[in-house]
Amino acid sequence: MRDYKVNSLTILHYGRDYLVSALQAVYPLCDRQFIFYVPHPSHGHRTDIPPIESREELLDSIPSYMWDKLQWIDTDFWDEGKQRDYALSVASQDADLVVTIDYDEIHHEHVLDKMLNHVWQTNGARRWLVNMLHFWRSFNYACTDNNWPVRIVDTRHAGGIGYVPKELGDIYHMGYCVTDKVMRYKWECHGHKDELRPNWYEEKWSAWPPVDDCHPTNGKNDEGIGWWNPQPFDKRELPHVLFNHPFYNLERIE
Repeated sequence: MRDYKVNSLTILHYGRDYLVSALQAVYPLCDRQFIFYVPHPSHGHRTDIPPIESREELLDSIPSYMWDKLQWIDTDFWDEGKQRDYALSVASQDADLVVTIDYDEIHHEHVLDKMLNHVWQTNGARRWLVNMLHFWRSFNYACTDNNWPVRIVDTRHAGGIGYVPKELGDIYHMGYCVTDKVMRYKWECHGHKDELRPNWYEEKWSAWPPVDDCHPTNGKNDEGIGWWNPQPFDKRELPHVLFNHPFYNLERIE
């Protein structure tokens, strides 16, 4: 029995492919789960392309049992920073720790449990950064990098930054393990749209088997090594919530 409370927050515009898997993976560890839905892009760029999924489709995808912990909140933010600040202010009201669960980030329950315990026992900072494993167009390929986004907030602290040790385990980022349709929409409204590398779709996204140096915005470093270089991955190591996923047995997701 834990002596601290954990809430999760998910900011959502689209993401039906992985939303339920992401929520289910952390459901046993959370006291409450919040979804902050926005009906339009909120990361800096707008598009005339209609949303690829409706509010109703997203709502209908969530299993009924999850609503005992889950609260859906409709929002209308256009600014990502203000949106995240609002979501955190709500999710942290009755929580000791708040974990951000993007729709395309899947946890092993036991790994997240170790991460939360590390943050709680360390008691040293407000914002905790994590490293992720990024899947590439298939459950069979993944990339590593040195990016560390904030994913856990310790509400006991007003400031400070900590790093969750990599050896505690991986978080699985499936944002590049999606259909062509989702990827095209993603980059129509992505906050880094202006930084998308020339010919990335043709030379990197469409290439198969996967090619090295495939990150959409970050190229090779000073040593000539690509930021993302897909490597074979044993998908049997994935969280069980993905074993029955429609993409699990696909060679390449299209």
